[in-house]
Amino acid sequence: MTSRAHVRDIDQAPVSSRAPITARALPASGNAALVSSAIVQGALGIEFALSGLNKLADANYVANFTSFVSANPGATAGPLSWLVQSVVLPNAALVSSVLEAAELALGPILLVGALEIARRRLSGRLGAAHGYEAAVAIVAGVAGLASAGLAFSIFVLMGGVLPTVMPGRAFTTAIPVELLIVPLGLSVAWVEFGRFLVLRRRSMSVIAHAQV
Repeated sequence: MTSRAHVRDIDQAPVSSRAPITARALPASGNAALVSSAIVQGALGIEFALSGLNKLADANYVANFTSFVSANPGATAGPLSWLVQSVVLPNAALVSSVLEAAELALGPILLVGALEIARRRLSGRLGAAHGYEAAVAIVAGVAGLASAGLAFSIFVLMGGVLPTVMPGRAFTTAIPVELLIVPLGLSVAWVEFGRFLVLRRRSMSVIAHAQV
């Protein structure tokens, strides 16, 4: 039998007689990497959720926001100075509310994404695949990018400089927290966007197989 005839016979065979499409097992190292990313993502989620709740609980939040922005060197010099003077400070109440809402949204989104990654590492019905996973992954990826951008803008506003050897910081963090969040947020976005592409291809493959 020629290869062309063999392919034709497979195409004409009933669906029930075809070999099932099985997913390739994820290596143990891949599982460990995804668990690690879930821990990082969960920590970022907690950070932004608590930061947003702190703002929500502050009775003088708008006044404190204005004072914080005005006191930092990036408000008068640097790439964000024009934006701060023209948009942020004249509309401090609106911008502070947007910042508060953004952090209150980013925190839970990152936490849900982390929990979803952790759930899929489990066996049995608890770790079963669901149709909503691709949507969760893409939203969490956008949240990772947003968290990195937000943290970097605060770093620039505070007049931050790239870390170097500084004896005066011997007992503090060598890398400012705002700058440290940037690569963490980008790594979360990278993992989640990668998961989205895989999950979307899987969903399309299942739909196409069901329509045959």
